[in-house]
Amino acid sequence: MSLRFRLNILITALLLLFMLAVGYVLIKGTKESIQEGVESATRVTTQLLDTVIISSVQNPEWGYTHDVLKLFLQSLGHVRSNEIRLYSLQGTLLYQSPPSKYRAHENPPQWFVDLLAPHEKAVTRFVRFGRLEIVPNPSGAIREAWGKVSYLFWLGLTFFILLNGMVYWMLGRSLKPLGAMLKAINQVEKGDLTARLPEFSLPEFSRIAHNFNAMGASLQASTAENQRLALIAQQTADAMIIHDLNGNISFWNLAAERLFGYTPLEIMGRSVSLLSPEDLAGDLERNLTVITAGQSIDNQITQRISKSGKILDVSISVAPLVDPKTNQVIGDICSMRDITERKKAEEAMRSLEENRQLTHVIQKHIEDERRSLARELHDELGQYVTAIKTFAVGIANKAKVHSANPGMSDIAANAQVIVSAANQIYDGMHNIVRQLRPGSLDNLGLAETLKDVVSIYQTQNPNIKINLQLKGDLHGLGETVSINLYRIVQESLNNALKYAGATVIDIKLIKTKTSELQLNIKDNGVGMDIDSIDQTKQFGLLGMRERVQALHGSFSVDAAPDQGTAIYINIPNHPLNQ
Repeated sequence: MSLRFRLNILITALLLLFMLAVGYVLIKGTKESIQEGVESATRVTTQLLDTVIISSVQNPEWGYTHDVLKLFLQSLGHVRSNEIRLYSLQGTLLYQSPPSKYRAHENPPQWFVDLLAPHEKAVTRFVRFGRLEIVPNPSGAIREAWGKVSYLFWLGLTFFILLNGMVYWMLGRSLKPLGAMLKAINQVEKGDLTARLPEFSLPEFSRIAHNFNAMGASLQASTAENQRLALIAQQTADAMIIHDLNGNISFWNLAAERLFGYTPLEIMGRSVSLLSPEDLAGDLERNLTVITAGQSIDNQITQRISKSGKILDVSISVAPLVDPKTNQVIGDICSMRDITERKKAEEAMRSLEENRQLTHVIQKHIEDERRSLARELHDELGQYVTAIKTFAVGIANKAKVHSANPGMSDIAANAQVIVSAANQIYDGMHNIVRQLRPGSLDNLGLAETLKDVVSIYQTQNPNIKINLQLKGDLHGLGETVSINLYRIVQESLNNALKYAGATVIDIKLIKTKTSELQLNIKDNGVGMDIDSIDQTKQFGLLGMRERVQALHGSFSVDAAPDQGTAIYINIPNHPLNQ
C-alpha cells in the first residue's frame, strides 16, 4: 500500500470522525429541540383543553362536557406535536385529531424516528360520559429534522467526496518527489552512484535531496578511490600479497601470478612458506615476528621460489595490516619486485664501470707513454738531429772555403743535402711530438692548444673553413679533462677531413656558470645514416664515447646522409674530472 493511499485513508478516517461528531451533535441538538417542543406543545394543549373542560362544567347549558370537547376539537383541528383522542365511556372513539400535513412527503426511516422520538407520556383527562387523551406525536418535527439531516448528509457526502479527491490529488502532487527519490535510491541500490536528486520546492524534500546528493557524491568518491586502489593493487608491476597472522595468503594479484606462476585458485589460503626456499625459512619466521609487533620491513633483498622451482631474487617491502576498529594487527601487506634482471644489470654496470676505469687507466698510461715518448723524441732525437745538422753545416762551410780544391764542391752539396734532411727529420719529429703530446697543453692550457691545432689544420687545409668558438673560463680544467677534450677534437677534425669531405667545420667549447663543459662539433660533410650503422664498430665514435663516459658525461651524434654530422658532448662538474 502506497504512502499516498495510506495518508488518504488516514485523512478520510479523520474526516469521517469529524462528520460523525458533527452528526452526533446535530442529532442530539435536534432531539433535544424536539423533546422541548413536544413538552411545550403538550403543556399548552393540556392547559387549553383543561380550560375548555372547566368552562363546560361551569356552564351546564353548553351541554355535556364530552360533546363540548368534541365540538371544540373539531374546530381546533390539528395541534402541533400532539395527537388528541376523545373516547366515550364505553371506549368508543368519538374524535381523533387529523394527522399533520407538514412535510407529508418526507418519509424518515424508522431508526431515525426511534432515535428522535421523545419520551413524553400521554396525558389523560376524564370527563362526564367520556375520556380525553393527549398523546405526544412529533412526526412533523421528525420529518422536518429528517429533511434537514438528509440535506446536510448529501451536502456532507458531496463535500466529503470532493475533499477526498482534492486531498488525494494534493497528496499526489506533494509526494511526487518521492518517486524521484525512490528511483534514485533504486539506482544506488543497483550500484549507480551517479544518481542525483533535483532541487524540490518543499524545504523538507529539498534538504533530503541535498543530503542524498552529498551522500551520493561521498559514496562515489569513496568507491572510486577504492576502485582505484583495487585497480592499482591488481595492475601494479609489483607482486602484491596479503597474509594473515598465520602466514596464509588471502590476496594475490596478477603481477604475483606472473612472477611465481601460481593462479589465485592454486595459492589462495595456502601458506606463504610455499614461496620461500628451505634455507630461508628462518628469515620468513623473523619477518612474521616483526610484522606481528607492528613494524614494517623496507626493501629487503632476499630470494623466493616460483612454481617451476626457479629461484628468484626479489626485493620485499612489508607493512602490517591493522584493523581500524580494534587497532590490532590482523595480517600484512607484502609487495615483491623481481630484481633478477636488475642485479644482472647492476653486475653488468659494475663490470662496465670497471672496464671504463680500466680503459681510463689504459688511456692514462697511453698518454703518459706518449708524453714520455714525445719528451724522449724531443730531448734525445732532437739533440742528435741538431748535432747532425750542425756538423753538416760546418762541413758545408769548410767546403765552401776550399771550393777551389777539386772535389770540395761535391762535399758541400752533400753536406747541404744532409742539412736539408736534418731539417725534414726535425720538422717531422716535431709533428710526431705534437701528435703524441702537444707541448702547449701542459704550458698554455686547453684553449691555446685548441687554437694551435685548429691553426695547423687550417694551414694544412686552406680550402676548408674551421671555426673555433671558446666561451667561459677554460683554465684549470685538469689533466684528464683537457687531454680527453683535445683528443676528441683531434679525432673529429681527422674524421671530418678524411672521410666526410667537409668544407666547413664549427667547433664550440663552452664552460657554463655551473662549471659544465659543452663541446659541439659540426661539419657539412657527407653525413651518415645514424640509424643503420653500428656505432659500436665505428672505432672513432666509440673511442670518443668512451672518453666522454669515463668523464661521467653524455655523448650524442646527430647525422643524416648529405646533411653533415653534429656531435654533442656535455661533461658535468665532477670531482673525478679534475
